[in-house]
Amino acid sequence: MVGTIKQQLYVTGIPKGLTMTEWRATLYDSAERERFAPFTIDPSVNQGYVGEVKMYGAHAFPSNSLGARLEILWKLTGTPTGRLGDADSKVTTDPANDTGSDPGDQAPPTVDPNDPDVWATKLDQLGAADPRAEEPARSGRLIIETTEWGLIQRPDYVAVVYQVGSATPLRVVSKVAATIIDQPDDALFVIGVNSNTQEIGINGVQDKAVSDTLVSYLIQGIFYVHEKAFGWVFGKFW
Repeated sequence: MVGTIKQQLYVTGIPKGLTMTEWRATLYDSAERERFAPFTIDPSVNQGYVGEVKMYGAHAFPSNSLGARLEILWKLTGTPTGRLGDADSKVTTDPANDTGSDPGDQAPPTVDPNDPDVWATKLDQLGAADPRAEEPARSGRLIIETTEWGLIQRPDYVAVVYQVGSATPLRVVSKVAATIIDQPDDALFVIGVNSNTQEIGINGVQDKAVSDTLVSYLIQGIFYVHEKAFGWVFGKFW
């Protein structure tokens, strides 16, 4: 079996007054114990750690095949209060087309992560995260997947798709090192609510300092478009 890939997930910001629950997934916690849904995510506890997704090739000899694909469904309950739950403007910087940091021992990529054909998930074909929910706009999804695995090589990239409601999602993309020791960058997510437009926004990053910056702007009522973030996805909240 080609080496395992372990993707760490965090939610580092949630509007005050709201509770986020992961309610359909099985992950691993920091002690390698299985963590079964439903469970509540709290950014003030263990830095908002959601869990670890372990990925392997689809077969014992995963030549030219996509690896495992895990979908995590989440929902928000409660009523947003305070400035973190009342962001109503945007500040824009020049966005960077950033596919993650470059590991020290990095094999040359053989695929383009911006090519939709290299991913199993097609962003423009996803519907609502959970259309059966009583309030679909308050639900969302994370999908963790990889590009093709080689016979003796790990995939070039791993991605976490993030979506709210039925909005078109985006990806947090990380390069995968050739060695089995190195792992992808952590994926961190920040959530804000605009009470005036009744929208919720979620953004993905790979750096805790960047997520802290996004949270600090949300407290001021601003959805900040950071050059090292992967972009805001907005959906109607209520």
